[in-house]
Amino acid sequence: MMRVKLLPSICVSLAALLLAGCGDSRSSVEKATEQGILIVGNNQEPLSLDPHKATAVADGKIIAALLEGLVRPDAQDETIIHPGMAERWEHNDRASEWTFYLRDAQWSDGRPVTAHDFEYAYKRLLHPQFGGKYAEMLYPIVGAELFNRGQCDWAQVGVKALDDRTLQLRLAGPTPHLLHLLLHFTWCPVPAHAVEAHGGMLDRRSLWSRVGNWVGNGAYVLDSHHFNDYLYVAANPRYWRAGEVKNRGIRFLPIVNGYTETRMFRDGKLHITNNVPPELLASTRRMGSAYCQDPYYCTIFYRLNTTRKPLDDVRVRRALSLAVDRQSLVNDVVRGAGRVASCFTPPGAGYDNSFTYAPRSEQVELARQLLAEAGYPGGKGFPTLEIMTTSRDVQRVMAETIQAMWQRELGIHVEIRACEWTAYKAAQQNGEYDISSSSWSGDFLDPATFVELWRSGGGNNCTGWGDARFDKALAAARDSWCADARRAHLIFAESIMLEAQPIIPLYWSERTYLKAPGVKGWYPLMLDNHPLDAVEVTP
Repeated sequence: MMRVKLLPSICVSLAALLLAGCGDSRSSVEKATEQGILIVGNNQEPLSLDPHKATAVADGKIIAALLEGLVRPDAQDETIIHPGMAERWEHNDRASEWTFYLRDAQWSDGRPVTAHDFEYAYKRLLHPQFGGKYAEMLYPIVGAELFNRGQCDWAQVGVKALDDRTLQLRLAGPTPHLLHLLLHFTWCPVPAHAVEAHGGMLDRRSLWSRVGNWVGNGAYVLDSHHFNDYLYVAANPRYWRAGEVKNRGIRFLPIVNGYTETRMFRDGKLHITNNVPPELLASTRRMGSAYCQDPYYCTIFYRLNTTRKPLDDVRVRRALSLAVDRQSLVNDVVRGAGRVASCFTPPGAGYDNSFTYAPRSEQVELARQLLAEAGYPGGKGFPTLEIMTTSRDVQRVMAETIQAMWQRELGIHVEIRACEWTAYKAAQQNGEYDISSSSWSGDFLDPATFVELWRSGGGNNCTGWGDARFDKALAAARDSWCADARRAHLIFAESIMLEAQPIIPLYWSERTYLKAPGVKGWYPLMLDNHPLDAVEVTP
């Protein structure tokens, strides 16, 4: 046998090739943990990172990492609010005039954050030519609604930068819960100099919020965005609390399919998922501490387009609602990850407008009677309507279940149309649907975030319904200093809406998701408003 002697350099090269061939067997989570990077599922591709154009929860979670308002949330207790860009504040006895004193903070490009940036941001969102869908979040401000409707000029709106570090807000009525409102991304500042450099205040096509142009004041800066793959934000060295940020960055993954997301978690590609599909709850509940089911300030419901026949008839709308077996949806569709909604607003924050449903047989009988009174006895002559959903499996299954209920109980047939997320949102905003599968999670911990959704002409109403009595009750609630009186006005307003039935409340959702054991600093929160800079990843 011939012996071949290998030179030392060749031996080293072969060893390197063998190691390279084996590859790095560590999972994505293990690699990211070593780098101090958090990987989270974020449901879908963000539509916009501009806080004045965004409306989706997925967008808001990213924006919350990139921008900071006057205050910031607590990681464990939603009743606790911390100073943000404002280091302190004061208000008058009625909580209708607030003054915020800003700290010495910087935008990510080194420019100072000033009170003028806040005034610029609020004027931009409220400007009637901008068309911000969330403008009504700022309606508690004196003159905000009139300015938004083009009925007064900006000088009459209660927002004023007294100097670079002092911001004054005058409110239309007592607003003791203002600090909770301020946690929403619509109240964040935008960098006036960056917005002006990319089209100006009223340019809805502005590219200031894109990678390469982004300027923010939050714990993170926008680093990269790979469409339908991931969006990465890196720790902002100029953030005023940079030394307290627990991770080096966050990778947001837009995973719509819950089965895919659950598999990715099992394969070590995610630290935290966005949700667990109902069909997988039984198996994931056996995963021990990785499985989480938290209370959530969220309602699942159907919008009804009241501008279209026969949905313009309240009897038809009530019949459709009464024919839905909500307990069956909770038991069989979402597998216990929710509670039957007996009104629209979930209980909590000192509010409960729920009622007890009549026995199922009585509900169905009344539904059939109402449909007959509307001219469709036994469903005869009823036109074929369409349920619009997103592409998520749980929405499809729910639509199929309700489709079967209406066929069985009312003798009517509806079609189902599943849409990609962007097309779904556009159709809903434009009223291009009959029935829309919907959800609403609270913007802040107060019932007004649910009740005020249905104001006449509201940007997120999207049903075509409005009622002067409802709007009057909302106005009375805003003018009430007494908490009990305010709550009574909100309950009355919601009762008017529920009687008119522009929506069908289905169930109050609960958050079901998976979390890696090494994730620290993440706690159950009803608003799911987790300050991600407080989350640490450990092996």
